[in-house]
Amino acid sequence: MNLPILMYHSVKPQASAHNDLTVTTAAFQAQLQYLNKRGFQTVTLAHVAKAAQGRARLPRRSVVITFDDGYAALLEYAKPLLDLMGFTATVFVVGQALGRHNFWDEGKGLAREQCMTRSHLAELQGAGWEIGAHGLTHASLPGLAAGDLRRETEEAKHLLETELETRVEVFSYPYGAWDAAAREAVRQAGYVAACAISPGTRSVTADPWALRRVYVKPTDSLGDFARKISGWYLAFRAWKRR
Repeated sequence: MNLPILMYHSVKPQASAHNDLTVTTAAFQAQLQYLNKRGFQTVTLAHVAKAAQGRARLPRRSVVITFDDGYAALLEYAKPLLDLMGFTATVFVVGQALGRHNFWDEGKGLAREQCMTRSHLAELQGAGWEIGAHGLTHASLPGLAAGDLRRETEEAKHLLETELETRVEVFSYPYGAWDAAAREAVRQAGYVAACAISPGTRSVTADPWALRRVYVKPTDSLGDFARKISGWYLAFRAWKRR
């Protein structure tokens, strides 16, 4: 399957001059309107994983909208726009960042961002959003010792499931970085799917634990966005991986 899995981090009224992770509310709204007018329906990653195994069916035009890091500002700026279109999303949160801030960016000259609390996540769950893990501390997984890999995958899952009193089934590799050991740790931890950025697979869903995403950049025009979610673009990316 080659459905678009979109990767965002932050949505705010103005883009940040200090990073390339903030999409403006105006651009985000235009992108959602584009999807809505063309009949796209949002689905969860867990649903995609089941469909890849032949255990579920997807709408003809499916899209997954994902957010990494779990910034609280998403409830103010992104969720209302998604609600208008009848869309939901998947948010990947850092286990030890609940109610805190983006401590993994300290010393990089980036702005301090408030992260979601347990009540924020419960609100999103009630609205049909999917909650996933983004590691325990946002550590890059490749090269970690086996014990640290288990901590970043298993403990993150356990912490979030305890806080939310529900299963956490999906994972996003911090910085999009993964290797064979990281993938196996994620699989062993019990996640049914995990998001990467550019795995070496021929289709978006060829490997449930290395789902390829489309990075939506702040500099993307609506034409760029349309091209990135098109079937020919996704197929071309798959062809380049052969």
